[in-house]
Amino acid sequence: MLRRAALTFLIATTSVVAAPKVVPRFNAYFASAFTDAAYQKEAAAKVLKGWKPVAGPAVGKKTVLIALIARDGTLSGLRDHVMTGVKPWDDAAIAAVKAAAPFAPLPKTYPYPTLEVHFHFEAAAK
Repeated sequence: MLRRAALTFLIATTSVVAAPKVVPRFNAYFASAFTDAAYQKEAAAKVLKGWKPVAGPAVGKKTVLIALIARDGTLSGLRDHVMTGVKPWDDAAIAAVKAAAPFAPLPKTYPYPTLEVHFHFEAAAK
């Protein structure tokens, strides 16, 4: 009888443990050949400014979008690489990247016609 009571208490106490608080986190990863730090900072800031994160995904979930920025700064492509499965969160990430366009034209010293950028929108633990 004592053993069952102890087990019941354990179950009751573990069920009241609060889930970690979610904090939105944003990162941008640029192609390794692209080393213009000022451009990277400006492009990431434009996306971050437009991001309106909503509640929803569990801690550790993230949306990863892969953007292609054309030489003139237009968004020539955007595709999802990883999605949280929480439509409002994923939609907010997509909207942020689209709203940030057009970006500044690519520096003349960058030899490629497009620049690939991975934008990560993460539900991190506080």
